[in-house]
Amino acid sequence: MRHHKSAFTLIELLVVIAIIAILAAILFPVFAQAKAAAKKVACMSNFNQMAKAVLMYNGDFDDRMPHSNSDGRGGGGGCWGCGPPGYPNDQTWGLLVQPYVKNLHVYRCTMDPNATDAGLTRDSNENPVPINSPYVPYYWTARTNLGYNYDFLAPWLYGTGPLVISSAPITLSQAANTARTFLFADSIWYRNPSNGAPQGGGNWVVEAPCVRNTAGAYLEPLDSIQPPANPRWYNYGQGWAVNSPNSWLVFGGLWGWHGGRANMSFLDGHSTNQTIAQIARGCNVRPGFQGAVFDHDAYQWDLQ
Repeated sequence: MRHHKSAFTLIELLVVIAIIAILAAILFPVFAQAKAAAKKVACMSNFNQMAKAVLMYNGDFDDRMPHSNSDGRGGGGGCWGCGPPGYPNDQTWGLLVQPYVKNLHVYRCTMDPNATDAGLTRDSNENPVPINSPYVPYYWTARTNLGYNYDFLAPWLYGTGPLVISSAPITLSQAANTARTFLFADSIWYRNPSNGAPQGGGNWVVEAPCVRNTAGAYLEPLDSIQPPANPRWYNYGQGWAVNSPNSWLVFGGLWGWHGGRANMSFLDGHSTNQTIAQIARGCNVRPGFQGAVFDHDAYQWDLQ
């Protein structure tokens, strides 16, 4: 007698499909979380490598921090972030430290979807640059996701005469507690002003939320390079633009790539992941640097 194998009924098939859909709904978010966690670890690893590279740089340059920008003089008055070919002598901190890391990809955070070869190979005006251009290392390090705490570690200088535009790096010994002084923070290059969407990768420097104490005096080392000093301190002019939610400077160029949290490296070489509120603690944040540091033990940007 011939036996016939039974086939799935329509009901059974629908039940199987429903089970698969339920499993997918459960597992896909788990997979997405695992992928995000892996990217977070990779980004943190890059931060750790770059912090160690800066420490090696310190050792070779008499305890001096790298310039945020070095010798950016130009006939038209200089330009931060413009770089070569128009400003051939301009070097970001990333280029100065690059011999200690060799690999330009460690300057990126894997959570930034714009931090790709194609996304970063652009000049300061967003014009594409040939991938074989000798200036690619400049553009990639200018758009690094590791934003340098330049206000306190290597503030920009602007003046007249032979020194037009540069920076004034501190020595590591000027920091009272290297374990609680920020070195790098996750950063952003620009945001679409209409919807706030990130664009262009990261930025090589980030602004501190506060640069004065409660008496209104500028903190070290900014206290000695205020007008009428020449050269004088220069910055983006907005500090943390907290009243402009779609601005790339809403947090001074810092950006929470990890679900609103940002990776941070410190002067002693360790790294952490913090919320925006934690990053700004000890500071009464106001637009245009109008806030003040009221708790130096909590504030993680200054040298005290």
